Amino acid sequence: MTEHYQLPPIRLGSPGEDISVRDLQAIKQRFKKLHQYRRQCVQNFLQPRQRLFLDLLPLIFHHNYPLLPGFISSETPAGIPDYSPSSQTIKAAKQFSKNFKSMRRMLHSYPIEGLFLMGSAGSIAFSKTSDMDIWLCHQAGLLAYELDELQKKAAAVETWAASLGLEVHFFLIDSQQFRLGHDTPLSTESSGKTQHYLLLEEFYRTAIYIAGKSLAWWLVPPHEENNYTQYVKHLKEGRFIYDHDFIDLGGLEAVPAEEFISATLWHIYKSIHAPHKSLLKLLLMECYASEYPQPEWLCQTIKKIIYQGNFVTADLDPYLLIYRKVEAYLQQAGSTGRLALARQCFYLKIMGLSDNTLDAQSRAFKEHYIQDIAIAWHWPTSTIADLKQQKYWDIRKATQEHAIILRQLTHCFRMIMGFAREHVKQNYEVGNDLKLIGRKLYSFLRKKTGKIEIITTRTAIHAKEQELSIVETPGFGWSLFLKKVQISEAADFDPLISCRSLLEVCCWLVVNRLYHKQLQLHFSSTSLQFPRGELHAILSHLDQFLTPHFNRENSLDTYRHLKTLLNSLIVLNLGLSMPDSREAGLHLMSDRSDPLSYGHDRQCFVQTLDSVSISNWNEITTCRYEGMEGLLDCLTRIINKHRKPLSPDDLTLICHTPIRAHSIMQRIKSVFNTLITLFPGQDNSTRYLLSGGATFYVFQCSNNFLGYRSLATKDLLFKELARPQAQFGHLVFDQGILEDTPIPLIYTLNKAQTIQLFYAHSLTQIMVYIVDEKGALYRQTHNRSDPNQLLNQYAAFLEAVLNHNALKPLLSIEYYEIQKNSAGVLSCSPLQLKAPSAGKQLTVRISGEIADNGLAYTIYCNKQAFSSRTYGNQLFQAVHEHILQFRRDQLDYPVYITDIDLPLSAFHLVSPDQLQTIHYLNYKQSIEAKLNARATLP
Repeated sequence: MTEHYQLPPIRLGSPGEDISVRDLQAIKQRFKKLHQYRRQCVQNFLQPRQRLFLDLLPLIFHHNYPLLPGFISSETPAGIPDYSPSSQTIKAAKQFSKNFKSMRRMLHSYPIEGLFLMGSAGSIAFSKTSDMDIWLCHQAGLLAYELDELQKKAAAVETWAASLGLEVHFFLIDSQQFRLGHDTPLSTESSGKTQHYLLLEEFYRTAIYIAGKSLAWWLVPPHEENNYTQYVKHLKEGRFIYDHDFIDLGGLEAVPAEEFISATLWHIYKSIHAPHKSLLKLLLMECYASEYPQPEWLCQTIKKIIYQGNFVTADLDPYLLIYRKVEAYLQQAGSTGRLALARQCFYLKIMGLSDNTLDAQSRAFKEHYIQDIAIAWHWPTSTIADLKQQKYWDIRKATQEHAIILRQLTHCFRMIMGFAREHVKQNYEVGNDLKLIGRKLYSFLRKKTGKIEIITTRTAIHAKEQELSIVETPGFGWSLFLKKVQISEAADFDPLISCRSLLEVCCWLVVNRLYHKQLQLHFSSTSLQFPRGELHAILSHLDQFLTPHFNRENSLDTYRHLKTLLNSLIVLNLGLSMPDSREAGLHLMSDRSDPLSYGHDRQCFVQTLDSVSISNWNEITTCRYEGMEGLLDCLTRIINKHRKPLSPDDLTLICHTPIRAHSIMQRIKSVFNTLITLFPGQDNSTRYLLSGGATFYVFQCSNNFLGYRSLATKDLLFKELARPQAQFGHLVFDQGILEDTPIPLIYTLNKAQTIQLFYAHSLTQIMVYIVDEKGALYRQTHNRSDPNQLLNQYAAFLEAVLNHNALKPLLSIEYYEIQKNSAGVLSCSPLQLKAPSAGKQLTVRISGEIADNGLAYTIYCNKQAFSSRTYGNQLFQAVHEHILQFRRDQLDYPVYITDIDLPLSAFHLVSPDQLQTIHYLNYKQSIEAKLNARATLP
């Protein structure tokens, strides 16, 4: 359906010239005629039951009638000026209420100023899958509760429309606020926070008048477009028009250059998810930017034609106008490749991406329309036939088109950045929404190792492949081929993609919707092998993982937050068997059954790890690791980059290693759960000890970052346990670490601000363990010692430590005896132990002071002083001989120090806060060894 108008041209005078009220009315009627034509086009494309929606729409907002759709309350703002329902509308209303009658409403003011459709509705691009954006222009100054009522009613009408199979979105517009430039979202296809005037231009170009006041923009003649504000003021002051008769949304007289940047970035953003739908608008932005600062707006083109009076309604189709402008621009630039892409986008926008978007009648009409366009605009003869092949696209065609689209997006991005350098001030402050779009584009367009490329054209693939080959590429990685290809012949074929890891290829298949259960998948490799069905099983696991967690069209709000991981999956030992064949007999009977440190030779069953993670920015990344440290790198990376708090369900494991798969996965899951429990994301001083292979690993969090250190030997492990700490922290032992000692048991009792002494004695020796107030471990074996005497000596020494001012107010001491029952199970029993009273034992106190040649010692045996200034390097020998005089029969058993009073420099410390009991104990052990050996001072 089209209409041809041959009307006389109308020229409205500029200020100071004659203006005919009759001409003003004629212009208004011409616009309404065009909009009536567009509205009828919408109705023609709708199903019969859906046509009820537009028939009832103005009546619903004119009355608060309880039986009509969308009723909220009688207090909801209602009433549209100059509206009275047609007989067809009343007939539609009677479907809801047989007794419905329309009562003419005489109101002092009408809260609803106007209703307009905008966007593709009414254009040749409209289809049954298109949504409808509706501007509901309301009276300025509505109260908050009135706006809330109106918003609820709009939402209820959206719900009713959905029941008819229509996707409808309402936008409440206060024309006064809008004209002042306040942020208002204008459509689901646009962001009012990143663009204002350019979206207003789209509204003027695509709007369909439904009911209410006319637009003031209609009455500003084309030659006064750049003087819009003054001309409207002139019309009002001359009483040619009145405020209550028109909606004034403003003009396009001063569009800032910044809007071209935001609009272009917005359409690049939209092109990521729907390229053929958005690329035409993106090219239009490029056209407008090339004409800046005096763009030839398409809405202005429509206005000029209407004022001239001789036009065909079909020629004013918004999408046809876009195509014509883009074609002229690209032809002038000599961009034949981009012109072919523009034609393709125009064709797909009209015909849809699949056959189910149009019924047979609409398809035939649109095909005829496209044929007429091709003839009128001299398209190459093969163009239509080539474009029809879109419904037969396979993956190769889709990837080729994806590459073309990415080049186009990159071209547009560079163009708008060049425009910004030329037209935008250097101090231009980027809006928040624009920053979010920038993050989205950066995230999507940036290529990096292991990141899965998401094909923009994946939804256009209609011919799913039934046969593919994954082939190992020597010296590079892995490639995906169509049909059956072996390694020996891979060089003769072009791969669809090439990746560094096998899992990356598998993820690409799944994410881009190429994997299906019937897919015949050939695998050719020299390094990996899969039993029958295992590769399909892994692809199925990936599909189950990615499908619920990957949001293909995440909202822009997602990018308000920093990028974090949401879910991760690890494939263990992908395509590998065990490193040796000892899978039976004695090897399976080992007492050490830990898959991370198995058997006498401490074998780690984790050979390789391939991880895939999904971020909140919709990035899918893969990483490959090897061995035990690769496992720990993988787990710490996931924990550090993941949103907090983590849960066990945030990690999925896959393993097909023969016999060992379940135990390997259970073990790694246990380690992961322990890590996220001990290190929830905030800094703490907890340490976690884990063994893997023959190595020990200690995990600790610093600056909210979880890291680990490796300890290659048991001696290094003991040094780690004895290491002074900045603050107290719990020490957690994984299974099997020091299981032949009481140390793991001891640390289950460890607590802050407490010195704990544990001892265990046998017939020949006493083993003493002391855990100080910050968790550092001291241990010493004593041979030929009396338990009571030894414990008294330690008690005296620890009490003396507490008496030092730096520690006395803070600490307490606990004593325990370690016992073993008949089954070999260890336990700790508390002891009540006090240091012996002064005078009942020999006290040996060592003190010191800084001297020119180092530290000068003074050792006090009871009240007798021995100074290194007097005895020189024979100090320890003199003290030892003096102590022997106090012993019965001068027996030579070990000498114990009961107190140490030395400057900080003796402990190699610079602050009293660093001093802890372990420093005293280590010094005590060192001096006692020298005393008992009668060593000479250096």
